[in-house]
Amino acid sequence: MSLEGMVTAVERWIGTGEPNEIQSWYRQRNGAAYVGNFAWCDATITRAAVEAGEYDAVCFGVDFAYTVAHAARFKAAGQWHAMTNGIKASGIRRGDIIFFDWDGSSEIGKIDHVGIVTGVSVDFKYVYTIEGNSLNVCARRVRVVEDIAGFGRPKYKTPPKTPPASGSSSTSKRPQVSLSRLVKAFKADPPKKGTPVSYAPVEVVENALVGERLLAKKYADGHAGSATRSAYTLYQERLGFTGGDADGIPGSTSLGRLAKKYGFDVVA
Repeated sequence: MSLEGMVTAVERWIGTGEPNEIQSWYRQRNGAAYVGNFAWCDATITRAAVEAGEYDAVCFGVDFAYTVAHAARFKAAGQWHAMTNGIKASGIRRGDIIFFDWDGSSEIGKIDHVGIVTGVSVDFKYVYTIEGNSLNVCARRVRVVEDIAGFGRPKYKTPPKTPPASGSSSTSKRPQVSLSRLVKAFKADPPKKGTPVSYAPVEVVENALVGERLLAKKYADGHAGSATRSAYTLYQERLGFTGGDADGIPGSTSLGRLAKKYGFDVVA
């Protein structure tokens, strides 16, 4: 699979509390030392890596529950980046495995927690993550530089090529996307079973999200389901929107930015 496959695998566990299947799975693989309600943040990363086919890239072929050991393995492989120069200068990006020290150091031996990066705010003040065992649940979080010890950068399998911008050919007609109809689709489609297409140009927007590396290509099917809406939330957060302004429902500003970059027109 790829970086996106890894992110998708972690997303599957969002909302999971404890005790949980991740802990049971890890215990079955690694024995009675992991009995009870053990800390499962790195077990979540291990489980997702196995599901995504990125076990060697993310875990070097080893199960990890101990965050210090995992970060040290990235360092031994020359793939560790200490958070010593700020978020922007560090180059941290989607798919990186992010490690935290709640005391604010960048020392591997003091690491407390781990997650995966899903994006970085446009002003480089925040890093967006998904983390297992964060307040006893797997959830999306927003982190600041003071909490980040560093990150490991897996050597993911080659991702799919970014699709060309829609309508990039000088002889093709630019796609038209109605904002009002798009909003209705984004609100109506997630609860529907299967992949009903209520508004075909949804796929134009989905292809743009694929181009942004926020949505797996397999979900660009014209159905504005939960994966599409989650990807659009990440895009809004990337633009600096927060709270109710980053609800995964397209707005004129965010959609206009996508349209300009990916060659389609927004209409009423």
